[in-house]
Amino acid sequence: MKIKDTLQRDPASHPLINQGQARISDSRNERTQSELRGELVTFVCEGQYADGVQKIIRSFLDNLGKTSQRGAWVSGFFGSGKSHLLKMLCHLWQDTSFPDGATARSLVPSIPEDLRALLRELDTAGRRAGGLIAAAGALPSGTTDNVRLTILAVLLRAIGLPEQYPQARFCLWLHSQGQFDKVKAAVEASGKSFERELNNLYVSGPIARAVMENDKNFASSEAEAKQLLKAQFPPQVTDITTEQFLLVAKDALKLKAKDGRLPCTLLILDEAQQYIGDSQQRASLLTEVTEAVSKQLDSHVMVVAAGQSALTEIQLLTYLLDRFTIRVPLSDAEVETVTRKILLQKKPTAVADVRGLLDKQDRKSTRLNSSH
Repeated sequence: MKIKDTLQRDPASHPLINQGQARISDSRNERTQSELRGELVTFVCEGQYADGVQKIIRSFLDNLGKTSQRGAWVSGFFGSGKSHLLKMLCHLWQDTSFPDGATARSLVPSIPEDLRALLRELDTAGRRAGGLIAAAGALPSGTTDNVRLTILAVLLRAIGLPEQYPQARFCLWLHSQGQFDKVKAAVEASGKSFERELNNLYVSGPIARAVMENDKNFASSEAEAKQLLKAQFPPQVTDITTEQFLLVAKDALKLKAKDGRLPCTLLILDEAQQYIGDSQQRASLLTEVTEAVSKQLDSHVMVVAAGQSALTEIQLLTYLLDRFTIRVPLSDAEVETVTRKILLQKKPTAVADVRGLLDKQDRKSTRLNSSH
C-alpha cells in the first residue's frame, strides 16, 4: 500500500494551488482569481484562524460609532499562516464575488455559526454606510521612509484609484467636479488607455484636451493645460504629511460613502514588522498614521498589521503597543491542523485498510518483543 493511495488528494497531481505561500494581491486576473478560489475552498476556518477573524470583526463592530477604532496585530513565526489569515479575512469581510456567482463566504467549507452571525451583522453595518471595503497589501521590506505614501497607496488601490499620489489627487479632483467619467470616456474615445495616460499625466495630450473640452475655462491651449496640471498636482518626491494623508484618504473613501457615512473599511498591512526593520522613524510614523486613521475617519476604518514577533518581544515594536490593542497570535498548532485536514486527509475507503495495516504491525511488534 502506497501512502498516496490512502489520501484524499495525491500531492503529486494535486499540489496546493499557492504552493503553500499566500500572497496578498488586489489583482483580479484569471490566475490570481483561480488561486484565491483554491485557497478559499481549502481554508480551515477553525482554531486560532477562526478566533482571529472573529476577534477582529467583533472589535470593529463594537467600536463602530465610537470615538475611535482599535488596531489589530497578527503575529506568528514564518510559515504560521499570517498572510493566509489576512487574505482570508480580507475576502470574507467584503464577501468577494466570482464571475460564476460564487462568493468567498460560500466557498469556505465550514464557517462557525458565531462567525456567520458576525458577518451578517457586518453586512448590515455595511448597508447603512457605503458598503464593505478591505484594502490589503504587503508593505515593502524597509525600502522607503515615505510611510504615509506607502500606506495610502494600499487604500487607494482598493478603492480603484491610482496608487501614485499626484494621479490620485487628479482623479479625485475630476470626481469633485463631476467630470471623471466624461474625461475618461473622452480619453478612451481617442483610442488611448486612460490608465496609461494617467502615468504620463504631465505630458498626456489626450488628458489635457479632455479636461479642456469639459472645462472651457481651464486653459487656452494644450500646452498651458499640461503646465496647469503639473502645477496643481506636482510630483511627490518626499513623504506627505498626516494631514494630507487624511484629506486624500477621506476624499477617496467618500467615493463609496452613503448618506455621508464612510464605508466600513479594513486597512490590512502585511509584513509590517519587516517594513519597520530597525527604523525608529518608520515605527513612529506607522503608529502616527494608525492613530490618525483610527480616530479621524469616523471610526469606520480599522488597521490590521502583521509581524513575526509579538509587540512585547521586540523593543522597537513597543511603539505600536497603544495603537494595536487587539492581539492575534498564531502557533504551529494551526499549521498542524491544516496539514492534517488538507494534505493528510484520508479517503474514507482507505481508513479500514490503514487501521488493519497498523494493527498487523502492532501484533508483529508484540510477538518480537515477547520472544526476547
